[in-house]
Amino acid sequence: MISKRYFFLSICFATTSLSANWTNWRGPNHNLSTDHQAFPSSFSPGENVLWSASIPGEGTSTPAIWKETIYVTCMVSGADTVIALDMKGKQRWQAQMDGGVDGKRNAGTGANSSPVVDARGVYVYFKSGNLAKYTHAGKEIWKTNLKDKYSMDGHWWDEGTSPVLVDGLCIIAVIQQTERRDGLKTKPYVVAFDQDSGKEVWFVERNLHAPVESNDSYSTPLVATVDGQKQLVIWGADQLTGHSLKTGEMLWQCKDFNPREEKNWRTIASPAINGDIAIVPYGRGAAVAGIKMSGRGDITRGSRIWELERIGPDVPTPAMWGNTAIILTDRGAITAVDVESGDIRWQSDLPRTANKYYGSPFVAGDRVVCSRDDGTVFICKLDESGMEILAENNLGEPIISTPVPYQDKLYIRSANTLFCIGQS
Repeated sequence: MISKRYFFLSICFATTSLSANWTNWRGPNHNLSTDHQAFPSSFSPGENVLWSASIPGEGTSTPAIWKETIYVTCMVSGADTVIALDMKGKQRWQAQMDGGVDGKRNAGTGANSSPVVDARGVYVYFKSGNLAKYTHAGKEIWKTNLKDKYSMDGHWWDEGTSPVLVDGLCIIAVIQQTERRDGLKTKPYVVAFDQDSGKEVWFVERNLHAPVESNDSYSTPLVATVDGQKQLVIWGADQLTGHSLKTGEMLWQCKDFNPREEKNWRTIASPAINGDIAIVPYGRGAAVAGIKMSGRGDITRGSRIWELERIGPDVPTPAMWGNTAIILTDRGAITAVDVESGDIRWQSDLPRTANKYYGSPFVAGDRVVCSRDDGTVFICKLDESGMEILAENNLGEPIISTPVPYQDKLYIRSANTLFCIGQS
């Protein structure tokens, strides 16, 4: 049993400052958590919505924020589009790229992948394969198309992975089938570009020969420190792998997530990382495992420190609350799991309907924000022994993306609207 003192200290040390930029969909800590944010728990279109901005096209990506600018992506008249808004929802600039590709699935679009930002600029990726960098003033710096350059799209459904920025690199992991349903050959790969020039730094194939559709991954890689070395961690094709940031070389792999060779075990939810432990949802929501990342080569034996069945998410990524993983399933079941031991601290349920919880939960201090695809947003209080629903709010528009709690506001993106929630 973890002591109360250690439990709450771990939460305090895991937080970040209110002024941190929101560089990616996981937030400034890269773990779907931040410190306390004073946004109201209760809101509706007529209460505590400070503003709402219309987005001129559909998208399901999560906004990124740098200083006083909010970035969103969408599809406008078939074009891949990035839009910059000020903190009052007014458009600063809009840029478009030709060759956009619409989504196949009702809940998906050609703009599922979320933008990422840093001091150098904003980086966007789309289902079409377009990858581009813009300055914070909206000037295009470089652009390339991954589908034209490396491989046609082999995913059965719509793109979901987002770029990763680290050590001057912009990295994309395209984990997909090696053969499409129409028989055309494709390749799964990971590629790194120089952030400033857009030139390729390295390219590696990642063909792990998983069963049909199980090679498709819509998750986003993470950067973790493993054995004192910063590495890229990728989940997909029934394996968790660690890669060199300098060359892309696979340093280790953890297998046995699909021992019966099940077909159609594509991966949507991304892993969460706490220190050198990866929390990996797998089996289309069947299970979650805690993986100790250490060593070289095949680390499967001995790396799985715990495993829990029937609590896993298919779509939402687990959020971290100190040393506790907050795991939300597509149907609204929430489980708090101690990351090191795998002990279940508590379980609770959000109201279950025919609708799904597709957005990842986000922890802000001692509250967690959970959104459902019918536009319902739950604000819940977390403590050592359980969870209390503080408010059930409905914005009246479908929500797929992950909420962004930032500088005492809550930014929620629907398909066509960005809402800013705050004390009115």
